[in-house]
Amino acid sequence: MNRLNGLYGYLSGPIDFAENLGADWRNEITPYLESKNVRVDDPLKHSFYAQEEIDSVKRPRMKMLEDEGRFEELRSEMKEVIHWDLRCVDRASFVIVNYDNSVHMCGTYEEIFKANNQCKPVLLKLSCPRNKLSKWMYGRFPPEHMFESWGELQLYVDNIDSNPDYVFTEADKKRWLFDEGDHMRTEKELLSEAGVY
Repeated sequence: MNRLNGLYGYLSGPIDFAENLGADWRNEITPYLESKNVRVDDPLKHSFYAQEEIDSVKRPRMKMLEDEGRFEELRSEMKEVIHWDLRCVDRASFVIVNYDNSVHMCGTYEEIFKANNQCKPVLLKLSCPRNKLSKWMYGRFPPEHMFESWGELQLYVDNIDSNPDYVFTEADKKRWLFDEGDHMRTEKELLSEAGVY
C-alpha cells in the first residue's frame, strides 16, 4: 500500500527571516517524502518550465533591489515568487509546515490558510508546545494535524501512507482525498456492506 504515491506535497515555512532560508528542514524531509513517491514542491527550488533559477538569479536580484530601495521593482519580482508559491499550494495534495512562531512568517500564513480553505491536509510541525499555540490556529486546523516533533509528524504520514489498520479520523476523511480505498468510507457504510445494518 502506498496511498501517497504520485501526490504533491508542498513544504511551507519561514524563509526571509529563517536560518539558512529554512533550507535545512526542507532538505532533511524531502528524501523521506520522495521514498514514498511524493512529488515535493520546495519554494526554495522552484522548477517551473522556462523560469530562472530562484536561488542563483532571483533572490540575489531581490536582495539588491531591497538594499537599493527600489521597492516597486522588488514588488514586481516578489509577486512572481508569490505566484509560484501559491500555485504550488493549489496543486498540492497536502502541505507540511515548519510552524516556527519565533520567526516572522508572513507568506507561510497565506499559504496555510489558502490550503485550509481548500480543505487540504495541513500538517503543522510546531516549534512550541501545543498549549502555547495561538488559539486562532485551533479554530482553523484540527489538533490531530499538529505535531511537536518531526518524528511524530513522520509517524502520522507513515500511517496515512501505508498502515492498513490506521483508523482515519473525521478530520482525515474531510481532508485526505485518494482515488479509492475502504479507508475513506464511513463506519456505517462498511457495516452496511457487511450486513450489520
